[in-house]
Amino acid sequence: MTDGLMVDEALRALAALEAAWKDDDEALAALAVRGPAEQPLAAVVARYGEHAVDTLMALAFGLRSSMTDAELAELTDAVSSNIGARMSALLTRTLRAWGATAGDDLDVVKVIAHAVIDAMRAVTEEPAKTDVLPLLATFRTYALSDTP
Repeated sequence: MTDGLMVDEALRALAALEAAWKDDDEALAALAVRGPAEQPLAAVVARYGEHAVDTLMALAFGLRSSMTDAELAELTDAVSSNIGARMSALLTRTLRAWGATAGDDLDVVKVIAHAVIDAMRAVTEEPAKTDVLPLLATFRTYALSDTP
């Protein structure tokens, strides 16, 4: 996965997003259990949120792997001049900082998860009508397809 996220971390984050959306405290508590080398759930959810928003913004602005340097420069200028893109970057930096300091506080995980879900929905055509569970399933499929 990109952005330093491993596939298992992305799947753990997506499961946490789903559990938070369903208000399933038992599932969140199970996902918060971690080994010594694993990050707290709040940090993983925030990092995944950053990855998801970055991906959605790239898609919204038409980023393609086949772009020339000139096209990439033009796209970079368009993104940097767009207030929505700048606010998205600010949101993801804030969530990441908050997630890094939240530890295992499941109430904070829920708030971060809902902010990530709202950010994911915000770039869809009709945010208020976007069904969250199918959206998360799409991201899960994407995470699984990104395996080596």
